[in-house]
Amino acid sequence: MARPRVTEARREEILEAFARCVAREGVEGASLQKVADEAGLARALLRHHVGNREELVLALAERFCRHSLAEMAELGAALPEKKRLETFIAALFAPGYASSGEDLKVGAALVNAAESRPELRERLRAWYGAFEGIVADELGRAYPQAKRAARTEVASGIVGMAFSADSLTPLGDGKALFARSRRAALRLAATLGD
Repeated sequence: MARPRVTEARREEILEAFARCVAREGVEGASLQKVADEAGLARALLRHHVGNREELVLALAERFCRHSLAEMAELGAALPEKKRLETFIAALFAPGYASSGEDLKVGAALVNAAESRPELRERLRAWYGAFEGIVADELGRAYPQAKRAARTEVASGIVGMAFSADSLTPLGDGKALFARSRRAALRLAATLGD
């Protein structure tokens, strides 16, 4: 039986290899053989350390969600008290803040694959809800008098703009797009003060 630390390290290596394959070829294009080749392992070891293909997809989604929410927690912990919301929104709309280009591609591929995978869809919905909740909490700190429903609606708009800006980065002119999106997010947030 493999030692737990070795197994966990090997599992992480496999998930990193799978992420690289998914970023290049999407979930459906990332075959187990391609993942095994990318990881430098025999295909049978993938099953031993992670499981079947669907378990691999769910493990990658779990890893993606965990990393994404950890980045948000780190951001929240580093925010200044003065101009906290402005700094938070500036970070959300900074090109490349939330994730590497590979992470963005993995996230998009997982979302696309979720349409036909109910368990994946539910996991990504939970992640999206948590992400949106973090934004709503930051809005609540800046606008404590605003009703929770209004904060949630504004958070949904801001998150949608952030994801949209991220997804359009490959078209070029990302700095200008992120700057416009950041200003729009601040305007939307300001409606909570009305």
